[in-house]
Amino acid sequence: MIHVEEALAILKRRLPHWGKGSASLSEVGAFATRESLLADRDYPPFDRVMMDGIAVSFSAYREGQRSFRIVGVCAAGVPQKELTDPSTCFEVMTGAPLPKFTDLVIPYEEVTLTNGVATIDPDADNDACSSLRTRMQFVHLKGSDAREGDVLLPAGASLNGPHWGIAASVGAGVLQVDRRPRINLISTGDELVPVAQTPLDFQIRRSNVHALKASLALHGHVDVELSHLSDDVQAIETHFEESKSRFDLLIYSGGVSKGKFDHLPSTWKSLGVTECFHGVTQRPGKPLWFGVDEKNQTAVLGLPGNPVSSLVSLHRYLLSPHEVHAQLAEEIVFRKDLTFFVPVKLEHTRSGMLRAHPLKMRNSGEFSALAGSDGFLELPREGSIFRAGEAYRYHSWHPFGSPPGSSQ
Repeated sequence: MIHVEEALAILKRRLPHWGKGSASLSEVGAFATRESLLADRDYPPFDRVMMDGIAVSFSAYREGQRSFRIVGVCAAGVPQKELTDPSTCFEVMTGAPLPKFTDLVIPYEEVTLTNGVATIDPDADNDACSSLRTRMQFVHLKGSDAREGDVLLPAGASLNGPHWGIAASVGAGVLQVDRRPRINLISTGDELVPVAQTPLDFQIRRSNVHALKASLALHGHVDVELSHLSDDVQAIETHFEESKSRFDLLIYSGGVSKGKFDHLPSTWKSLGVTECFHGVTQRPGKPLWFGVDEKNQTAVLGLPGNPVSSLVSLHRYLLSPHEVHAQLAEEIVFRKDLTFFVPVKLEHTRSGMLRAHPLKMRNSGEFSALAGSDGFLELPREGSIFRAGEAYRYHSWHPFGSPPGSSQ
């Protein structure tokens, strides 16, 4: 049995690379880009006006001119205009190209417009104010953000909203990205029946795979197919042989512990899957199994069948890219040499801290208790008494963090 950190390192190291794919602006998501995004031209591509107002010659202003005849209006999306007489001005709108031969923008708030003449207000032009005016004031200079050919986004970046905006701005409608794995999510067990079926007293509905599929979908994994297997070695073998080349990642729920009907680990080995680890010092989720079919480059993840165990393990090992910490709201005593995953309700305090309230759970099969949780805390195995106010790693069920709870 290995520790959580070692299991995570092995999984990251042994997960196959599934090649590259493409993602368009119509299917944005948190992909990892496989190419650098370069500026296709200078940004901004022209001297851009930053304030609504008038554009004048700085030399004329510096020589004392304060009234300028208006000769036109410059709007965003219109080609650059040219000032031919320094005693005149253009009205300019935010986003417009700065007119040629102008190099000072004065906001409307500091100007009075009368009969086609713009006059700088005396109150806005005292010695203190005029000394602050500089050439190209309120102008976003051409190329000041980036020059043509500059790297705007390096390869390997995990794409977010601003990144997709950058891609659109440089005309990159389709990006080369790391391909998302094709996933087969498999429930196991003779006691499981379809959701629409009324279970007998000794049966339960297949709920685990739907919780797991929802979690995967929320994190951008939508190429997921559901399957179900009975506790039968031949059925397991047949399914694996049919699936190993169709899917990149096989995730099983149940059948990986030490019971007489937990056939998966031995069957995988007989089919040539290399076992990377089986058993992790954690609660819940100790029987976790991971291996790789080297020939087909198919990863196999065996999650424990208990609902809380399977969901916690999926999030801890596949779906927790960001490190977030939250303060424990009350003391927990756990005297086991195990990493302890504790479902919690998150609170956003008025001071901006995240406070985690542990939920009372009787066992890892108590799925309904998770309804009041936002995620779980990871309490390290080195400890035994975890005091209120101490901060520990927090894993959210939500891909972008938990929604705020009540403030105090």
